[in-house]
Amino acid sequence: MRVLSPVGTFPVRLTGARVERDGPVIEAAMGAWRSEVRLEPADLPLLMAAGAMLMAAFMAGRMTSGRASGR
Repeated sequence: MRVLSPVGTFPVRLTGARVERDGPVIEAAMGAWRSEVRLEPADLPLLMAAGAMLMAAFMAGRMTSGRASGR
């Protein structure tokens, strides 16, 4: 995964995850910078929408690959 920022584009490497009192925390590194993503209950609708879009793209790809190969 890559992140576009005002100072350039950086590769993102996931370095860990943990659950704290406030909720899940995802640890990542972007080049020399370490980052944390903290998920809150208000993020749930966005996470669900993103998951649904990924699932729809996956299913569409499976259906079209079956048609292209003649299955």
